[in-house]
Amino acid sequence: MNTLQTLSAGAAMLAAAWTIAVPPARGQDSFLQQEQQAIDAAVAGVAEAVVRIELVGVAETTGEVRADAPSVGTVVDPDGWIIASSLVTEQPAASILVVRADGTRQTARVVARDTSRELVLLKTEADAPMAAVSLPENVSPVVGHYAIAVGRVAGSEHPAVSVGILSATGRLNGRALQTDARVSPIHYGGPLVDIRGRILGILVPAMPEAAGAEEKAGWYDAGIAFAIPADRIAAQLPRMQSGQDIYRGLLGTVARAADSFAAGTKIDAVRPRSPAEKAGLQPGDEILQVGDRDVRYHYQVRQALGSYNAGDEVALTVGRGEETLQLKATLAQEIPPLEPQVVGLYASGADAEVRVRAVEPESPAAQAELAAGDILLAVNDHAIASLDSLRRRILTSDPEAALQLRIRRDDQERTLRVDNRPIDGPLAPLPAALDRAGTAEKADDDEAGEAGDDDGPNAARSTWQQKPLTLPDVPNQALYYAPQDPQASAARALLLVLLDPGTPKPENVLAEFEALAQPMGIAVAVVAAADERRWTPAEANLVGRVASQLGQRLGIDRWSIGVTGWKQGPSHAMALVVGLTENEAVGGAAVRTDIRPPAIRLRENDPEQPLQLAMPLAADGELPSWAGVLPKLGFPVVRTGDLQIPTLLRWTGTLPRL
Repeated sequence: MNTLQTLSAGAAMLAAAWTIAVPPARGQDSFLQQEQQAIDAAVAGVAEAVVRIELVGVAETTGEVRADAPSVGTVVDPDGWIIASSLVTEQPAASILVVRADGTRQTARVVARDTSRELVLLKTEADAPMAAVSLPENVSPVVGHYAIAVGRVAGSEHPAVSVGILSATGRLNGRALQTDARVSPIHYGGPLVDIRGRILGILVPAMPEAAGAEEKAGWYDAGIAFAIPADRIAAQLPRMQSGQDIYRGLLGTVARAADSFAAGTKIDAVRPRSPAEKAGLQPGDEILQVGDRDVRYHYQVRQALGSYNAGDEVALTVGRGEETLQLKATLAQEIPPLEPQVVGLYASGADAEVRVRAVEPESPAAQAELAAGDILLAVNDHAIASLDSLRRRILTSDPEAALQLRIRRDDQERTLRVDNRPIDGPLAPLPAALDRAGTAEKADDDEAGEAGDDDGPNAARSTWQQKPLTLPDVPNQALYYAPQDPQASAARALLLVLLDPGTPKPENVLAEFEALAQPMGIAVAVVAAADERRWTPAEANLVGRVASQLGQRLGIDRWSIGVTGWKQGPSHAMALVVGLTENEAVGGAAVRTDIRPPAIRLRENDPEQPLQLAMPLAADGELPSWAGVLPKLGFPVVRTGDLQIPTLLRWTGTLPRL
């Protein structure tokens, strides 16, 4: 039997390892025979229903896998209904062919798509009933049990089989099962079955939630594969057969905890014109149940919502103060794109004590006569829980509605009406107290009152120096310039500069920033590529680790960390990758406009850990063609005019602006 098999189930691996050391005992030999017989029987039960899908008339691509590379489908109804993967529709094709086990071909058409689960429903007109599988109404997968991926290879009458275990459930925000079976396009659209031949799900070309710059091809044969549970497909099959596309259902809340695994489900903000707003959710509410599922962490909220589609009504149990409310929200296919807003404040504070440090000139905050030293108490009658909470509230605020800020000044409370404005646009000026480039010799007293603290003057006076940064398993050379004693004088922002591959003497590059960085209180780090010839996508995570480590060492949060390239396009392209994939570590990316955009999945800007971009454009300059989609996904673009050192440092200084 010419069957491609990869045995990675734990028991099989142990048995195989043992037989290398000693001749197999009769019992062990019997176990392996029984195991193989069970796998063969499980595969035989579904093999005839697994068909190859070929695309005809697809333009050539330069990626790792041709756009017309064959995948497979699973016949779920003898009348010619076939579930396939999203690979079928990634590129327009002149025609779609279904190739049965005996080699016969027939055309098929796309009936509907499930965009959130990467599934496609095809229909072919068969001359006779087709071999089909029955999708179960209930799947109860057990982590650690066998999981067998079944596909087809061109030119072979035998199925392609990869054996592993079921390694997790509830992945991809509750939508998928995970297996360590090694799969590739010849399996996508095929069934994942257990050792008894029962269908667990349909394999799809999805990537982990934390996946970064790699194309989907980068996850082929990686030992991490995903399948959509068969019972979920069965439940929505009639809807797809009627021609209805299925989309992910969106609620529109912004979590208080950036770490979805942190305890608590309170929300910081509600997106304007979202199902959450229409349902009556408010900042500070705590989500207690989604449907009939109790939730204690935000990742559980996401998992619970992941099983719903756009248009579904979801019951929410919400805690608000001493009350418990029962709300209902109809999930939406789309929410108006995020338009990150600011009012022009710089603030500091721990817990709920948030104090204004400085006010941007001619900003909405300045027009409302906010001043350094004001204590911010509430936004739109909702108390401020923390500085981060305030950031998210302002950032996600309705562009068409002014904010009501309650403040305390000189032991008196007052409410001020403050307009907001988008981050997208020209580079904003720094308050004089923060823009100290070339003014370190000025008397501190002139500006200490406006700043509301003394980190600017102290940063100018204190001893700064270059230091190397070495992290375990990070081969990249990194140097940084920062206060010798961060406790005595803290830097207020951090700029990471990615060097062009092969740049000699990184310390000389870092030295070019020193004269301006120190008086502005902005730490700078230079990071070299591990390979002198190029940056690789995998290094994005390494740069993120450098940013996180330096942030912790210097007391700088991700909101105040920016990344940029040095001179050439590759380092700027890498800076964009870092910004888009490591948003838990950096808050901004400044890049050239003439870069070659990297192959990367684009998602909507995350309002819990948002990213802003900067480009050397005139105030009214048009974005390059590759960047035109970014504002539609909620990424604001700051037009800086140039990317010279003074401009980069001033832009970095504006990153923590509220």
